[in-house]
Amino acid sequence: MTADALKGKRLAEFASDIQTGVGAFEVGEFDDLRMIGMAASLAVQLRGLPELDYLILARVSDSLFNIPAVALKPVLRMLSEAGMLRLYEVGRTITKVDPEVPYFEDVYRIIGDYSSEFVLNETEQAMVAIMSRLQERPENKDSLVAKTGMEKTLADRCLTIGGESGLITGHRAREQTVLLSPVYFADNNQGLADLLAKAGGDDFARVLTVLKGHQGWPLSMIIANQKIAGQPLTATQVELIQLLAAENMLKPPTIEIGAFNETFVFTPRPGSARLSPGNREIYERAMALLSAVRKGQLLPFSYGIRNPAVLLKALLRDGYLNSNTEAFQQYNKVASTFNIGYFVQTKPGWHQFHLRKTEENEEAVRLAIMLAEGGNARVEMREDKQARALLQMDDKYVNSVLGSRALRERQKITPSAATKEQWEQLTLMLV
Repeated sequence: MTADALKGKRLAEFASDIQTGVGAFEVGEFDDLRMIGMAASLAVQLRGLPELDYLILARVSDSLFNIPAVALKPVLRMLSEAGMLRLYEVGRTITKVDPEVPYFEDVYRIIGDYSSEFVLNETEQAMVAIMSRLQERPENKDSLVAKTGMEKTLADRCLTIGGESGLITGHRAREQTVLLSPVYFADNNQGLADLLAKAGGDDFARVLTVLKGHQGWPLSMIIANQKIAGQPLTATQVELIQLLAAENMLKPPTIEIGAFNETFVFTPRPGSARLSPGNREIYERAMALLSAVRKGQLLPFSYGIRNPAVLLKALLRDGYLNSNTEAFQQYNKVASTFNIGYFVQTKPGWHQFHLRKTEENEEAVRLAIMLAEGGNARVEMREDKQARALLQMDDKYVNSVLGSRALRERQKITPSAATKEQWEQLTLMLV
């Protein structure tokens, strides 16, 4: 597929995916492509919200949505012209924003129609063309360059941008360089299971089986205890979990608390369907919600959550969780990052967490319940006073794509010979 063939909804989807993968990374060559991606991403985050004060949105747009304040006004004007929000202005100064955002899938169609007014530059077109190839499957580097027909210098520049930003990773195995995109790889559980089965070996099967039954388990606990919920793992299996999470084959959403990072490991979304950006966003919300609940289950402040599925069912059934003194710290970053819910103070220091009623959020809670019900093995709470103290500090939720990039940057895994052999075998099965 060439860049010229990508128009409308498909272009908006790729622009949003590239924006998600790039995050706060600055790419000088990306102009209109980034604007389209920011508009789609922001629209999704604003769906279901009430009228917002512009200054509040400007203060959080960079930290929560990776939209620099300088880019926020043109993005908002683009969404206003596309009919997805209303701007209140005094002269040319925006004072309030009133979201009127439709269902997620419609967002990309509308943004796609509007994007016909933009003309992507050569680097933007090349990046979209490469990402469209990697969405279908990982590629041998030389083969990808030949299939796209682009000049080597342009391809090398895009691959450099992709490598530095985390959009593309490359792996050497037996004289080949295999390229894949953590944004797309292993969109669904069945696809990953089929791939790991082809790679062979009992270790991959064991890893996937245990994680399916205990979604959202903290990676630090897996490494420290060499087990998940009481089920033992070998050193090779733990190394494979780390490598798979660093490539987003296993999903690693992360909660950052100061210098402390807790990564929660998930398999891809259940099923066999390739995910659209809208459905990928819903699964990201499900993982975020269950990560917050796992944090309260395994690293409680005072009172641990005993049964995550029961708690989530109450949220879906009643629309809120009963007030307590820990709700705000427990769910605040998930609520603000994804607008899953909001808080009602019942008395000083006590808050109810309310679900923001949209179709996407309700689907995310149902998915989180499905994930939480995967296993009921004995839970070992971490006796770590320092970690518990850290979890009471201000934190930040990081989505799975950026979480995988952070894992690659901060953990330098030196795999054993057995792990290296299995990893190379998997890499060669990708193309």
